[in-house]
Amino acid sequence: MLREGEALAHALANDGTIEHTQDGRTTTIESSGDHGAYMLATDERVLWILGDKPDEPEIAFELTDLETSHVRKGLLNSKIEVQTDDETVVFDPDEGDVEEAEDYIDAVGSSWSDMAAALAHARDGIAAYEDACKRGEDPNQHALSARSQFSQARRCATREERAPEQKIRAEVDAVVEELEHTRVTAWLDRAVSAYETVQTALEDGEYGEACEAYVDAAEAIDEARESLDDVDHPPEGAADRLDSLESDLRAAGEAFLDDAAGRCETALSAEEATVAVDAWEEAFDRYRAATDAGWNGHAPVSEDALEYQLTWVTAGLLEAMSAHATALEREGDDSADDDEAGDRYEDAEAWFERARDLAADRPHHEADQYEQARDRVEEKRLESAGWEFGG
Repeated sequence: MLREGEALAHALANDGTIEHTQDGRTTTIESSGDHGAYMLATDERVLWILGDKPDEPEIAFELTDLETSHVRKGLLNSKIEVQTDDETVVFDPDEGDVEEAEDYIDAVGSSWSDMAAALAHARDGIAAYEDACKRGEDPNQHALSARSQFSQARRCATREERAPEQKIRAEVDAVVEELEHTRVTAWLDRAVSAYETVQTALEDGEYGEACEAYVDAAEAIDEARESLDDVDHPPEGAADRLDSLESDLRAAGEAFLDDAAGRCETALSAEEATVAVDAWEEAFDRYRAATDAGWNGHAPVSEDALEYQLTWVTAGLLEAMSAHATALEREGDDSADDDEAGDRYEDAEAWFERARDLAADRPHHEADQYEQARDRVEEKRLESAGWEFGG
């Protein structure tokens, strides 16, 4: 009737009755004929058995579920009462040492139940760790919380010499392994989610969102790699999954940078200023998104290299804007039609303003020259409209 490895510690017997209370309802369970009833205390459970049903226990409490036990002493006999959260059994033995049995159940049961409580709190920490990863937060405090509960649970294995130390430690080790698995899989899941965001955002042209998700995915992969190296029992297949995801993410980053570089080549070979401006702007948007997201060492490219590239692209974009604005200004100068000249000057003014705003927004570039050019073209536009100055 005992499980494999389960050890009997105490046995009590009576003439065949067990008092059982569950959900507030008390019933007396009796064996038939002359069969007795038995209470067995093992290193894992407390069992109550009817002698006419010897193949399985009538009632069984796991010691992890134990809340209290005590002996009710009477004038003629003593009864033992054992409680869990929602059940109570009272047993009135005719044979066996009831006080020795109760002392064993109380001491060993406390070791088991306190361990179970600590592991329940540890599992709460594991669940919180996983949830924090999903929300993009730092989960490490939850791992520390779980580990503190492991320490408490392990103490339960040794504080009572009659408790089955190896069995209790095995229960703790199983939950420790749960945390180890969660540490790896939670970061992997976060990396997968971020990588999927990268793909979707790139398809939608949302480069800022794509680059932020790319950095998040790369950092999650780093955390997963660190966790994988740190744990003793990694999840099956986690290493292969991590290698594959890391490769896919790197390929996505390289493709993104290759795309940006291709825009630069288009800009450099463009014969028309507007084509060059469009290509430079497309490259600028991609490089700026990467630098703003804190892209550093990914794909791989360093933060300094990205910043240098962005500065170079900005210079190319400013030059193309200025060239186009100057060409429009020249068309206005050459036009014999005042209205047509005014339109060209107005367009040139707008392009110089764009260049001024861009230069003001980026380091290593001066906005004054574009502001002065804008003022110059504005004056020409007003003159073409017939305004008089100085009067």
